[in-house]
Amino acid sequence: MTAQQRLTLTRADARRLLVRYHFQLAPLATVIRRLGTIQFDPLAPVGTNPDLVLQARVPGYRRGDWLHAAYGQRLLVDGWDKQASLIQPGEWWAQAPFHRWFARRWRQHGVDVESPEALALVDQVERHGPATSLELGDQRADPALRGSWYGPKRSRHLLKALWDAGRLMTHHRVGGRHAYDLPERVLPRGASVPDATQDDALQRLVVRRVQAAGLLRPTADAAVWLLPCPRAERDRIAARAIARGELIELDVEGSGYWTTPEALSVLEEAPDSAGATSQGVRFLAPLDPLIWDRGGVARLFGFDYVWEVYKPQAQRRWGYYVLPVLWGERFIARFDAKCQQGTLTLLAWHWEPDIHPARLPEGLPEALQQAAREFLAYLGATRLVLPRGLGREARRAWQRAVK
Repeated sequence: MTAQQRLTLTRADARRLLVRYHFQLAPLATVIRRLGTIQFDPLAPVGTNPDLVLQARVPGYRRGDWLHAAYGQRLLVDGWDKQASLIQPGEWWAQAPFHRWFARRWRQHGVDVESPEALALVDQVERHGPATSLELGDQRADPALRGSWYGPKRSRHLLKALWDAGRLMTHHRVGGRHAYDLPERVLPRGASVPDATQDDALQRLVVRRVQAAGLLRPTADAAVWLLPCPRAERDRIAARAIARGELIELDVEGSGYWTTPEALSVLEEAPDSAGATSQGVRFLAPLDPLIWDRGGVARLFGFDYVWEVYKPQAQRRWGYYVLPVLWGERFIARFDAKCQQGTLTLLAWHWEPDIHPARLPEGLPEALQQAAREFLAYLGATRLVLPRGLGREARRAWQRAVK
């Protein structure tokens, strides 16, 4: 497809596509298939990132439900996509380029997944079954590794390398720690495609990245497009996917985007089909796939989002773990929060400049109250602490939600 053959959308259509695609409420298994990948992050002041991604899309979702989906039902497995992620087990075959890429990187840092030491760890797992880094290998500290991201134990570095290279998988978690096992004992039958080529696997990785986002700019930041290949190779693979109809090129008022046929098809649906809640309020995860491309979100929605969790406190403008608030097709606020022992504390609430807290737009107080009620239920919270700056109507909406 040439540039002249690109489909053209307005920004309003692009916003509509994204909201309808992402927030057609559906059962957990359906949402997992729609997204294809969910970024994992262990921080959990109001649930982990997978929790927050799913609670915005799955009616009745409760914090921690993803754990059973992953380690009980095997609807998800731990893998690598845009950073550490949860993927569908049937797509494990597409991880092969990442596995080879990581094996080379670890070897450059002196850790060889083919070394006798590494193979002994694999043998130990094979003999004893799922186990954590506290139970596998030599537990002595290596002075040369002190201060390392993965700690001072060489065995832990080896286990991480074996996991990155696909020689070990996460069977389950113990307090957040991986319990390692062999892939053949974790994956359901039929989860491998032995005759897939490198290009086949890379194409699935590229398409899956776009699938999760709904719309994604080819020029998005490198962190959004982290792949086990150079950008020129990615572009070649994307052209292959476009030629085969798995990706579609779009022009949105002068900016290029990629999308999938499934995402584009939602523009042809009735506004409230398939459980869409076009006027609902949603609290989004900091790493929600809708906002992976922060530059794209700023262009389409006029919303400038920065996740400040790794900034020193004195440098934060918005807060530690700030969630964007979407109402219909516009971002209206962001808030910092934590939930402990059944109490949800909103540490700060920041309205967007076009929202006047003294007089909220028609329909917003009711939508906010419903979203607050569902968020409290998701967290299992029965008590609420509210900050200044909400305004009378929003404060009343939150207070009514907890009753």
